[in-house]
Amino acid sequence: MNPLSILIEAGLPKIDVGVMSHGFADHGRDYEFVIEDCIGANPGTYRLTFTHVVAMEYSTALSAPLWNEAWSDDFIDHECWEAAGEPPGYVFGTNWSNAYPGFAVISGSAGAAEWSLKLGRPMHAASLHTDRFKITLVYHHAVLTKLSDDAPTVSKVTFPLT
Repeated sequence: MNPLSILIEAGLPKIDVGVMSHGFADHGRDYEFVIEDCIGANPGTYRLTFTHVVAMEYSTALSAPLWNEAWSDDFIDHECWEAAGEPPGYVFGTNWSNAYPGFAVISGSAGAAEWSLKLGRPMHAASLHTDRFKITLVYHHAVLTKLSDDAPTVSKVTFPLT
């Protein structure tokens, strides 16, 4: 079973978590997301680590017109964007992105099957699509570690449905 499926079944929300940061761990093998969750069963800040990442694809979620509209460096700093009169365009300077449509387990991935054969170990595929980017990974395992009971940023803008 895909390790991400297990984490989702255990309560990791597939959508509407805040992705506060992401990137390869310092050692370069594992890929980490720091996420804030205020809607799940156990709100807080977490590190989601995908281990033994052998393939990764990153692409923007923004259209070419939206990129052009937000090309100025004013859009990478929220205060500069406000000082510029809040021009229309995508504001990168919020410094986080919303996981929507969110996490997806990829069944039948040719890349995961190929790497499973090469390594003689189970490999899996998953993706995360946010308002800003889409990342697809081929990996071996996934680990969710709680860092804090707080979700200070995302709890200001995400409201659970009752």
